[in-house]
Amino acid sequence: MSDEGLTVFNGRYELLRRIARGGMADVYLARDASLDRQVAVKVLFPEFANDPSFVERFRREAKAAANLNHPNIVGIYDWGQEQGTYYIVMEYVVGRSMADVMRSTGRLSPDRAAEIASDVAEALSSAHNAGLVHRDVKLGNIIVSDDGQVKVADFGIATALARRTGDNLTHIGSVMGTATYFSPEQAQGKALDGRSDLYSLGVVLYEMIVGKPPFTADTSTAVAVKHVQERPLAPSLLGVSIVESLEAIILKLLAKNPANRYPKADDLRADLQRYLAGAHNIPTRTGESPQTRTAERAATRPQPPAAAAPARPRTGPVATTHPSRGGPPTGPGVQVPATPGPGSGPGPPQQYVPPPAYYYEEVHRSDGWKRAVLMFLGLAVLLVALIFLAWTFYDSLGLGDDNGPAEPTTSDSAALIDVPDVLGLSYGEADAQLRSVGLVPEPSYQVNTGQPENTVFAQSPPAGQRIEEGATVALTVSQGEIPRVPPVRGRNRVDAEAVLRSAGYEVIVIEGASQAEAGIVVGQDPSSNAELAPGEAVTITVSTGPGQIFVPDVRGQTLSQAFQTLIGQGFRVGERREPSTVVEEGQIIDTDPPSGFPVSPGLEVFVIISDGPPLVAIPDVQGLLFDTGKLAIERAGLEIGIVTFEPVEPGSTDVGRILAQTPPPNLEVSAESQVDVVVGESSETDGDQTGPESPEGEGGESEGIDQTGVDSPEEPDATG
Repeated sequence: MSDEGLTVFNGRYELLRRIARGGMADVYLARDASLDRQVAVKVLFPEFANDPSFVERFRREAKAAANLNHPNIVGIYDWGQEQGTYYIVMEYVVGRSMADVMRSTGRLSPDRAAEIASDVAEALSSAHNAGLVHRDVKLGNIIVSDDGQVKVADFGIATALARRTGDNLTHIGSVMGTATYFSPEQAQGKALDGRSDLYSLGVVLYEMIVGKPPFTADTSTAVAVKHVQERPLAPSLLGVSIVESLEAIILKLLAKNPANRYPKADDLRADLQRYLAGAHNIPTRTGESPQTRTAERAATRPQPPAAAAPARPRTGPVATTHPSRGGPPTGPGVQVPATPGPGSGPGPPQQYVPPPAYYYEEVHRSDGWKRAVLMFLGLAVLLVALIFLAWTFYDSLGLGDDNGPAEPTTSDSAALIDVPDVLGLSYGEADAQLRSVGLVPEPSYQVNTGQPENTVFAQSPPAGQRIEEGATVALTVSQGEIPRVPPVRGRNRVDAEAVLRSAGYEVIVIEGASQAEAGIVVGQDPSSNAELAPGEAVTITVSTGPGQIFVPDVRGQTLSQAFQTLIGQGFRVGERREPSTVVEEGQIIDTDPPSGFPVSPGLEVFVIISDGPPLVAIPDVQGLLFDTGKLAIERAGLEIGIVTFEPVEPGSTDVGRILAQTPPPNLEVSAESQVDVVVGESSETDGDQTGPESPEGEGGESEGIDQTGVDSPEEPDATG
């Protein structure tokens, strides 16, 4: 801690305030004291810091992303371990995420969306060339700085494309990312490459232009299923004004089969640049009018071909010409018809030379009988291959001779791994040992009174069995004698439900707005590690996104800290003062709206500061009998102070009554303040007495009290 009470990492990074919260880490605005600059520091959640796989993924993010040096990628400066957790120091970009921009401005113009997508494609190209897949391209990870520069952030779940020996951290079957932007192969848990990021960028581009993503549903799982099974509606069918070329780019990005997308991010960027340069229409086939092609694309059923119409050539990629060059397109990228059109001269037909653009359209084919023959031949070849493989397998078993089963070859043995014995180890040790040999642990939790908590007591396959590298080993982990609820806060909904059900609990899901991303678990009841019998229900609260946020509790903070907390969460802040008999003056009573109340981002929140006890008006007690006046003063929350006696004529009605008071009536003072009074006393007592006691007489009686406790009517007046 520094002198100002700030948390400091590595003796140089002073954490100022939290500015974001992700699926597994908080992000803070910080000051690098060594270089006197602002940076962003990502700090792993404590519940994940003890998980070896999360820690390794976090560590790898720093090393991999630190090697990326590109103006459209948020830079990584440093990483380390501090206070029982791990952190990464990143470039601090003053700007807004595209998610924030879309919430405030709505959909973008097609040209602006294409410009942003082009910059993102350039950033992804740099990452893909370095062997990294982002895996979580979305609006929230695209930041536009105040000077208009586009940057891609959070390579937090980036994966090395080139697998290294013994590195099995990313494997087929692991699903990470945000369901709204999943590629079909990502939703199915398949191996990913750069084309998965391009699909996610296609979803982003679609959402920027249309105003909503191509697929929406009530749950993340349902959205993922739509990515796999359903085709997106073209933006033009939703009433969006968009030219053909840009729509073709979007639909090509959203192809279900990765082979039908752009092979590289550079190819996508090239097409976006062509669009921005003015290539707003897909060129027509030679000899065909644009009206003919438009009608063909819009047709809902096959039309009979014209009797004299020649067979149309199959179209490939179509080149476009930069408008600044003018004139008809020339060079090797020009499309030439494969068959002569009207008015064509004699000579053999020319062939296509594939140009670099990737606009394309499906065309009708008239060579169906050829394809049928080729399909038949292919099936015949496949049948022969299957018969050969079956015979080879039969022969390898040695069933046709007396030599017994064939021994595995050296190459077969090299592909298998002996399952290590991890029984009796803690889950963390078992996880590390299995991953070190290229296997993937899959834990489930059960109550076991005979095994210590977090100890592996069963595994499948058993130790010694030989299995393929990358295969899964199921581990059964003891919950100890008392079953406890596993921690799921910060996980996505699908993972959280799986973890809880594997521990034997029913799951109740409640959705609510929060600052966390949609689909992230932000609360659980009972809390993690609470004792709960299997079969009982655990309620999890899943974020629906930052549609509304909760006012933070700033009670107990200084005024400066409270302002920093509220401003850091996007509120406008004011202050108001109120009296309080409970909260000391200058301390925070509460906020308005109160802490924990759900409100819209950007709302003005007032910090209520105590002015101390409330002021009370001094009652007018002059002329009242002393006892009556004293009661009125005490009921007002004040106290009787000094009582002074003043002689009056014997028999006067002022005997025993309050003649004067200090402070005067109606003056506002703090509660429990003292009020001094002057009380009339019969002159027969001949004494002006001062003291805390009140006279006992009433009405015209001239009875008085000597404050010393001695009846001495002969003594002179104390005032001399």
